[in-house]
Formats: sequence, C-alpha cells, structure tokens
Amino acid sequence: MRVTQNNFYNTFVADQQTIKEQLDILNRQISSGMKIKYGYEDPQIFSDTLRLDYEETTLAQAVEVSTDAKNFAKNTDSVMFQFTDSLIKFKTLLIQAANGANSDSNYYAISNEMKSLKEHLVNLSNSSINGRFLFSGTAIDVKPVDSQGNYHGNAESLKAVIGSNVQIP
Repeated sequence: MRVTQNNFYNTFVADQQTIKEQLDILNRQISSGMKIKYGYEDPQIFSDTLRLDYEETTLAQAVEVSTDAKNFAKNTDSVMFQFTDSLIKFKTLLIQAANGANSDSNYYAISNEMKSLKEHLVNLSNSSINGRFLFSGTAIDVKPVDSQGNYHGNAESLKAVIGSNVQIP
C-alpha cells in the first residue's frame, strides 16, 4: 500500500476530529457537573444513577418521617408530664377534701378547682400536632375525649415507616 500526503492529511484530520469530540464531551461534563447527559451514553452509569437517586429519595423520606415521629413522641411525652402533674394536684385536692377539717366555702373552692382540673385534663387529652391528635391511636383525625370524658379513639399504636419493610412504633 502506498502512503501519500493525502493519507497523512486524512489521518491527521480524523485524529483531530476525535480529539475535538472528546474535548467537547469533557467540557460538557465539567460545565454540567454530570458524567453523562443521556442514558444511552453509558447504561451502567445511568442505571447506577437511577438506583442512587431512588436510595437518596428513600433516605430523605426516612429522615423526614423519623423527625416527624420524634417530634410526635416528644410532644406526647411533654403532655404526659403535664397530665401527671395535674393528676398529682387532683389527688392532693382529694386528700384535702377527705380531711374533714374544711368549711363549706373550702369544699366549694376545692370542688371548683377539681372541675377546672378535669377540664384541663380533657384539653390535654385532646392535644394535637398539625391537626393530628396525640392520644387517639391510629384514628389521628378523631378527637379522642369528649367534654364528658368519654374516649373515642382506638387502642392501636401508630407506626412510622422509616424504610423498606421497617416500621417503628
């Protein structure tokens, strides 16, 4: 085979074209921050990217649900502490009333304070966070206690889904 100037020129131009295309690809990757633009450029990287995007979304949802569950539990604990304090106060008033050494006006005052404590306990029982009642079980949209003290929720416990087949109460 005879090598001519024309062959050298064609080879040189083809090499220059290949180098320019590779440089264009690298410049696009640098400017966009993405290794590939289209899935057909590298199917393995594309499938890895899809998998990682899915995992990132799943983890972000798990963090959001976990944070929400943590806030729900903290608020429930806070209300339970207030509930305990109110019950201790109620018990103290019962002991004072059972003492027998009170005048009628004292019994009337104790009675009024106990009524207000009952209302406070009902209000605590109906505590809600973002429209979700804390003490109504899984029926979070149902007001758990009416003004008479009757319970309308259920006994099921809430579970937070924090991953694939992973739930915590």
